[in-house]
Amino acid sequence: MSLLSPKLLVLAIATLINLVLLATVYRSNSRSATHRLFAALSLVVTCWLVASYLSTTPETNLIWARLTIFFAAPMTMLLFLFSYTLPKGVFSLGGSKTFAVVASTAAVMMVAVSPYAFKGIDSSGGTPHLIIGLGMGAFGVLATSFSLLSVYMLWKKYRNTVGVEKEQIRPVFLGAAAMLGLLIATVLLPVLLWQNDFFAGLIPLYSLIFLGMTAYAIVRHHLFNMKVIATEALTSILWIVLFARLVVSESVDDRIVGGFVFLLSLIFGVLLIQSVRREVRQREELQRLSEELKTTNFKLEELSRFKTQLLSLASHQIKSPLAAIKGFTTILLEGLYGPVNDKVKGALDKIKSASDDLINLVNMLLDLRRVEEGRMAYEFARVDLKKLAQGEVALLEPLARNKGLKLEFACGKPEIWVNADAQKLVQVIQNLVDNAIKYTPSGFVRVELGSANGQVTLKVSDSGLGISPTLLPQLFEEFVRDERIKKEIRGTGLGLYIARKIVEAHNGKIWAESEGEGKGSKFHLKIKEVS
Repeated sequence: MSLLSPKLLVLAIATLINLVLLATVYRSNSRSATHRLFAALSLVVTCWLVASYLSTTPETNLIWARLTIFFAAPMTMLLFLFSYTLPKGVFSLGGSKTFAVVASTAAVMMVAVSPYAFKGIDSSGGTPHLIIGLGMGAFGVLATSFSLLSVYMLWKKYRNTVGVEKEQIRPVFLGAAAMLGLLIATVLLPVLLWQNDFFAGLIPLYSLIFLGMTAYAIVRHHLFNMKVIATEALTSILWIVLFARLVVSESVDDRIVGGFVFLLSLIFGVLLIQSVRREVRQREELQRLSEELKTTNFKLEELSRFKTQLLSLASHQIKSPLAAIKGFTTILLEGLYGPVNDKVKGALDKIKSASDDLINLVNMLLDLRRVEEGRMAYEFARVDLKKLAQGEVALLEPLARNKGLKLEFACGKPEIWVNADAQKLVQVIQNLVDNAIKYTPSGFVRVELGSANGQVTLKVSDSGLGISPTLLPQLFEEFVRDERIKKEIRGTGLGLYIARKIVEAHNGKIWAESEGEGKGSKFHLKIKEVS
């Protein structure tokens, strides 16, 4: 038999591919059951291919024919286990089932190397052929069972998976189905039924179908760290070819040039593999962080929904009792149930004040829920902003006077018109002026209203505590408050956030300025003027 025969060439190519895949796949993730089983399968397939090739030579036909069956039994078992763990990489077959699989395979392997598989060689017809024994029946049952189970599991997983996993399994399923179908149809059945091994020489081609499709899954669909494997495989093949050329070179000049090229290929090959590995590690880290971000975002969405539901439930459950408390307190203060002495009246005033604060808090929480759900209702109309602002300043003037503050309002125009929801805009103005009074121990609070170039500007300035540079950029976010005065001044940290949402719904802007702590602050509201 010629050393350059097509069968030998196919065997060499298949063996090389097998060994390269074995080494690179195993090294890429030796902890994964799928990777370990694929590596073991590649090794057994290599042994099986060599035995199949040598079984066609007359001198060693019987020995290698038996070894072909010997290696074919664990090959089908490993294919079954490989299909079972794909693509998760976790082995969960169970102890009793694993023992049954391994024990049945070991029994068939023992039969394979005995005369019960192949009794001998019959050369009476001129062409030697194998004499089949009863043991081949056991091998046929085992190999067919494992093969059909492998194809069935791959098909089932292909149907039940989606996305990347589905794309990973598809080529492996098609390759396994094609290889096993051809082996059963052209090799196993002819040998069992007609004792004809004519197509046995095509076995390496059949294995190449499965290896090729699996390699495609590796390279195309990231089944086993594909870029590293593909790079190492191609680089290894290049090294083998260049080294072989160096060995067979006849002249000194060819050997020098060949050695130089081989050395360069080694250096650049190693650098290339390292570069690809770094890229893969970075990509995997990025993918991991992306998955963590998705999980975190999902949890945040769940928490946000839970918070909204909790706010809604708490607000509605609290609002009714508070209204009752405030109502009965007002009745008692007005003396409708009889005279109330000054001591009791002072206590009732505190109850009413606390009730008002809680009702305002509940209303703010309800507004927060509406804002977050996009259900804040607006009724836009032509509104005199000067009248609104002046009215709110007048309402809050007693509060400023009680603190000894000078509350001023200034506007150089008789009226300023805007298209707005009057109730919502009053809420914003009230929040800005009330905050200025709260956070100003002494001095002044000034409200200035003006318009220019079609824009209305409301400015609320004070001589109060000021705002730190670190707090200023976050001032209009949820639950943000100045840590310095949390205990002294009550608040929720929601007022400015809701105010910003209301102003944005009016296509306006709201922002704050301050030179620092203790230097007062300025709040600006800008909205479009209408004629």
